[in-house]
Amino acid sequence: MLFAAWVLSALAMGFGALLGARGLMDPRWAAKLVRLREDEQGGGFAEFRATYGGVFLGLHIAALYLVVSYLRTGAPLAGVAASGAAFVLAIGWAGAAFGRVFAILRDPGCNTPFNRLSAGVETAMAVLIGLPWALWLLAGEP
Repeated sequence: MLFAAWVLSALAMGFGALLGARGLMDPRWAAKLVRLREDEQGGGFAEFRATYGGVFLGLHIAALYLVVSYLRTGAPLAGVAASGAAFVLAIGWAGAAFGRVFAILRDPGCNTPFNRLSAGVETAMAVLIGLPWALWLLAGEP
């Protein structure tokens, strides 16, 4: 069961890395995905590349590296590092879902199909990425 959880977590991390890679290479796509646009000051696509590209890619690749290292070696220290990385990424995705649901409940005009779908995807990413950590916690392991 734990191995399957790690595989699902790794697949979700891979998806996050692909989102980041796409945002890095195609800032117009990232802008459209998050429903924002470059402002009149110029240079805004650098922000899309940095935030929706580089940050997403870097965080997900680093966590995925730790997971693959653990699955390959089974070393306890690698497992602790991988579960910590999974925890941090999962909390990030959960925070995004929380913020979006808060906006849906609080802000006029935010209860849209796009925001409901996005909150679902963010929640699913949080659950899938954090699943190994949650299973370890339930088992009483580090």
